[in-house]
Amino acid sequence: MIRFSPVDGEMLEQADYLRADAAGTESNMAAALARMGADVAWVSVLPDHPAGRWIASRLALHGVDTSHVAWSDGRPEQPSRPSRPKRTGVFFLEPGSPPRGSRVVYDRAGSAATGMTPAVVEQALQSDARIVHTSGITASLSSECRETVARVLDHRAEGGYRTSFDINYRAKLWSPEEACAVLETMLGEVDILVSTTDDAALIFGMDGTPEETVEALHGRFGNEVVVLTLAEGGAVGWSAATGFLYTQPYVVEPVDRLGAGDAFDAGLLYGLLREDLATGLSYGTALSALCLSERGDMTWSTLEEVKQMARPVHASRSAGS
Repeated sequence: MIRFSPVDGEMLEQADYLRADAAGTESNMAAALARMGADVAWVSVLPDHPAGRWIASRLALHGVDTSHVAWSDGRPEQPSRPSRPKRTGVFFLEPGSPPRGSRVVYDRAGSAATGMTPAVVEQALQSDARIVHTSGITASLSSECRETVARVLDHRAEGGYRTSFDINYRAKLWSPEEACAVLETMLGEVDILVSTTDDAALIFGMDGTPEETVEALHGRFGNEVVVLTLAEGGAVGWSAATGFLYTQPYVVEPVDRLGAGDAFDAGLLYGLLREDLATGLSYGTALSALCLSERGDMTWSTLEEVKQMARPVHASRSAGS
């Protein structure tokens, strides 16, 4: 999508100028992961006009492979069908500071990305990826997107990749009941599951301790790795091989709160690809903190900066003990 936001201290209604940034949960993650040095491809549908090409160029600038993007030209697929969408998803961010909070206004209904079908991802799923990542945001956008996410997850054994999924609930896109009904059918095909404590409580009613929530998610969906980011900061991760692992929050003065969760996912996946869960949790927490210090959804931080900030994780008991 394209994000428009006024300068700090201005409300949308009073702003004379708006800053434009490329944004979107999977694209934010892809850019951050590519900047760390991983080979990353991003798959979506963009309108074949300057705004769509601008988004692709922003991702390519960070080193993301955009060759799998499907371009919507607005022409009907069949004479009896309406034209395919040819617009870019947009949202407006009104930054806020206490006592006023930030506000987001979506204008993405009917965008090209909402028409993404399983056919769009087929070629990419044959590209020998080690991990394929998606989120609950994409699953919420349309029935076509839902089918596409299901195809990505169901194809993991045949495609030879692990699946990563961030629940990433957005109340403006669907209700907790809708999210629960859809995610119940999907999360059993997820190898690496990421959630916030709030999302797990709101969608699945899992409102115990972080350890209880992790165990409940694993027990319900059987994921290989479960990671929970905590409301007070930091994260707890679990796998059968490691048991529980914990990271502590950083002291941050946020410049921009959007994209930090996506940066966490990027650091987590980089660590899992290169080393192990402990490294992933350490890198994810550090990169999330760095992202909070930057303007825009996509972080420009590097692997060197992450390594300089990264702290050791703390081990605890094994699940079920």
